[in-house]
Amino acid sequence: MSTYYTTAQEIRDLLGLEIDDAPNDVLENFILKAQKVILHYIQIQVLDEEIALDISGTTFSLSHKFLADTNFDQVIDSNDLEMYGWTDSSNIETRTKLTASTLWPDQGIVKLDADASGYEKVTVSYSYYTCKIDWDLIGMASAYYAGMLWVAKEEFLVPEELTIGNVRVRQRQPWERLRNEFLRMIYHATSIPMDIVAYRKIMRSPRLHGKFLGPGTTYELDEDQTGVNPKDIS
Repeated sequence: MSTYYTTAQEIRDLLGLEIDDAPNDVLENFILKAQKVILHYIQIQVLDEEIALDISGTTFSLSHKFLADTNFDQVIDSNDLEMYGWTDSSNIETRTKLTASTLWPDQGIVKLDADASGYEKVTVSYSYYTCKIDWDLIGMASAYYAGMLWVAKEEFLVPEELTIGNVRVRQRQPWERLRNEFLRMIYHATSIPMDIVAYRKIMRSPRLHGKFLGPGTTYELDEDQTGVNPKDIS
């Protein structure tokens, strides 16, 4: 189930609207579109990366760490990865979907729930964070972009220049200010690279609950507290 980085009410407050002017369902649709745009700024997508399994046939390392939540459910799990085993490496019709039993997103390490060494190749599609995430700033950026979409929709048919009798009125496109604010926030949101400390502040260890929780949560366990090093898994 998707969640939202911002709310319909925050957008109405931003634009000075009442709920009758901009209902929740309309604004939430724009929020989802805004969030998909934002992902392109804060994540990099990797498609069909071919990986090498370890001796157990279940564990592998990706080329990138800091795995990202891609479906807005505020959890990093196998739903954020697309993993396939190919019985014929040149024929996409022979691939079978695989699932993970354990993830270490901070290190880009994945353990499958079954031995996949019998496949000719295994591929993974995923995304990873490139910048330090400030979810408050991302929420504000989402509100401005969704607000811009609403204003553009409502004002699209209004001409830039109106003539009423002898009076000529020229109006600026009102969504431009919202777009500029969005770009300013994205600039600040992407200005600091992601590091292990920042990542662990927004994620929680999977060793206790079996998954990483996402935006707004706290990384509760250190490696030495878990007693487990993912590189020792076989």
